[in-house]
Amino acid sequence: MIYLDNAATTKPLPGIKDVYSEYAQSLWQNPSALYAPATEVQRRMDEARTVLLNAFGGTGHKCFFTGGGTEGANTVVLRGARLKKGMNYVCGGAEHPCVEESFKWLEGQGYPVTWVRPDAHGVVSAEDVAGAVDESTALVSVMHVNNETGAKNDIAGIAARVKAKNPQTLFYSDGVQAFLRENAVDTSNIDYYTVSAHKVHAIKGAGAVFCGKSTPLKPFLLGGGQEYTLRSGTQNTLGAFCFEKSADYFMQEGTRVGETLEALRQAFIGALDGVEEMHLITPAERERRCSHIVNVAFEGVNGETLLHALEAKGIYISTGSACSSKKGKSRIAKALGMREEVAAGAVRVSFSPFNTEDEAIAAAAEMKKNIAQLRRFMRK
Repeated sequence: MIYLDNAATTKPLPGIKDVYSEYAQSLWQNPSALYAPATEVQRRMDEARTVLLNAFGGTGHKCFFTGGGTEGANTVVLRGARLKKGMNYVCGGAEHPCVEESFKWLEGQGYPVTWVRPDAHGVVSAEDVAGAVDESTALVSVMHVNNETGAKNDIAGIAARVKAKNPQTLFYSDGVQAFLRENAVDTSNIDYYTVSAHKVHAIKGAGAVFCGKSTPLKPFLLGGGQEYTLRSGTQNTLGAFCFEKSADYFMQEGTRVGETLEALRQAFIGALDGVEEMHLITPAERERRCSHIVNVAFEGVNGETLLHALEAKGIYISTGSACSSKKGKSRIAKALGMREEVAAGAVRVSFSPFNTEDEAIAAAAEMKKNIAQLRRFMRK
């Protein structure tokens, strides 16, 4: 099997088994209880927060755990902004559905939302964002790395421009596809940042929100007041410990992860050399993209057909976001203004530091072979 859909989810680190073993033997108690074994679990939870905050680079932030990226985004967008009469919102035009749908809900409640259109690759202009901010803008949201195209936004620069325009405006970034794979950025103007554990070789059902220590935020889930009262419900302690394990791994590996992912990308794209009518949707410039996501389209080929042809050979890719795979045509293709012929042939390949260059080259070779066959069939 060659698994190249790591933007959808990742295989847990081998060391996760050790984390579960320790959890099952001695760290399974409820951290809200008052006896010694439970307070040890709470102490370990706080250690996990510190590790994640260090990876984020947010010295002026706190961390609370959630059930994943969607919950984090919903919490920030719907409970982080002060819903006052006359306030408005600004959102990037190619966000993940969990962000986009949250802002659409606000629109439905009568709050104006300005959607900032990205360029043809999914990059959002800092100038365009700042131009949409005024004295009544409550919240701005621009994702760090686009989950379909791999485009990377200069969120530190955008946040600084937003604060210069209106210091009271809050800035949020969905960091699910960037966290631990892209270098940490200046977080001083970032009020909220959400992350997800299963995207970085931990387990599903765990995520976190990093928010400024004095940044306004109300709980989305009500109940017992766990997680600084910001996320009620008995904590997923196993999820938090696994997330800590993955953060430790990526921080210890340092630049090697980035170098490996970039080498995989280069090997894959190089092996596609010679394919006609190929369109690289992901930006070419390193400062405008991540290394682990490549979105590429082939005219005259149906992306889903190509996906299943590769699947038959044990190679797994996607046609876009797994969260949107059952909803038909990609929202992102529409947002980027892709021609229908290009959008129909788009596929997403996403790497892990555990993939090899041989796998990347083998996948590209099989892709080339199937593209030629499919074009002969589809153009008859």
